[in-house]
Amino acid sequence: MRTTSNDDQWLELISQCRASGLTDRQWCIQNGISVSTFYYHVRDLRKKACAIPEAADAALQEQEVVQIPLWEMKPSASEAVSSSTPSIRLEMQGIRIEIHEQAGADVIKHTLLALRQLC
Repeated sequence: MRTTSNDDQWLELISQCRASGLTDRQWCIQNGISVSTFYYHVRDLRKKACAIPEAADAALQEQEVVQIPLWEMKPSASEAVSSSTPSIRLEMQGIRIEIHEQAGADVIKHTLLALRQLC
């Protein structure tokens, strides 16, 4: 099999991705590469019989838990009672995220950005 210089570059990038421990999507986002372009080159190189490392299994990867403060100050007893039911509840792949109405815009923004990287 003969590869071109561009093929060699993509094979190296794919190998770096697969050795990183990140999902393909996470690695592409961190490296400014379109996910569709990445997978195009994976398919193209496989058609040329290149040995492509397997993708990292997202289920086996270590997940980092980050506490996100929802209030600037402790809520009063009356606020605590009213906030027991979240305004927004998202559940995906065994992960539940609840956002209460007291959450600030920055908390919601950062939560959604974190979700985008996971999905």
